[in-house]
Amino acid sequence: MIRFASPWLLLLALLVVARIALALCDRRRRFGAFAFSSLSLVAPKTSLRARLAGVPFVVECLAALLLVVAMARPQRVMKMSTNDRYGIDIVIALDSSGSMAAEDFRPKNRFGVAKGLIGDFIARRQDDRIGIVTFGVRAATRVPITYDRDIAQAMLERALIGENGDGTAIGHAIATAVNRLRTSKSRSRIIILVTDGVNNAGSIEPMTAAQIAAKEGIKIYAIGVGSHGAVPIPYKLQDSFTGQMVVQYRLVRADLDEETLAAIARVTGGEYFRATDARTMGAILDRIDKLEKTRLNAPKSEKIDELYAGPLAAGLAFFTLALLGGETIWLKLSA
Repeated sequence: MIRFASPWLLLLALLVVARIALALCDRRRRFGAFAFSSLSLVAPKTSLRARLAGVPFVVECLAALLLVVAMARPQRVMKMSTNDRYGIDIVIALDSSGSMAAEDFRPKNRFGVAKGLIGDFIARRQDDRIGIVTFGVRAATRVPITYDRDIAQAMLERALIGENGDGTAIGHAIATAVNRLRTSKSRSRIIILVTDGVNNAGSIEPMTAAQIAAKEGIKIYAIGVGSHGAVPIPYKLQDSFTGQMVVQYRLVRADLDEETLAAIARVTGGEYFRATDARTMGAILDRIDKLEKTRLNAPKSEKIDELYAGPLAAGLAFFTLALLGGETIWLKLSA
């Protein structure tokens, strides 16, 4: 698209047009008093200088018009193909307590499946900042919010069951995630809380932490993990005969506080989901991915090429030609 930075300067072209009109009127006035019955009576007597006398004037007017165009600053404007992306700041709070070792999400345990699916989720959020908090009896920030997905993926992969103690401090986890997001300037901030238990550790009540999140404008999506009924959880036991550690299983009934998790999500404007297997958990993260889309605006910038140099150079050249022509060329032609 071509535009002028100062289009009002094009009005100066009217002065050039007016000058041309006056010149034509003057020419008619000077030659209008003579009447000839035939052009053949005057044509042979017209010299080359006379026939070309108006050329310098035409060149001068053309030069003036080109300089007017140059002063108006013609520009070529190209819209950039990239878009402004207003990313979302996301903190994932992942339960790493012992119960996440339950193997009802085969072929891996709950924790392994959750890490893999969260990793896939992170890979899709190319325009967002990601933070990771893991929690058990206490909560710890593994990754502050960052655009570096490689770091986030690497630290997520290194997370282990029991690294924060064997308990479930949901309130502390939410409060830690809120602290990570409190100073964020992002237009949208969310916490994805993944847990399979009930709050049984920490000094902060889950609803108190959720209310703080709501006041900060932070939305919480809570995912309750675990199938219904008793689930197998492995534990290590030393063999009394060989002295070696062996893995045995015990069946434990899920102890998931869905009512509190739903209330946490509701008070912050988020949603609660129940993931009973790997497939449903993957579907839940896909749904959150669709619910929290990165906002796109109109093209963020324009590429502007200034085009005044061409008409400026041409205008100066024509002015020079008109000046030199009037003083030299036309004088030689008349000699």
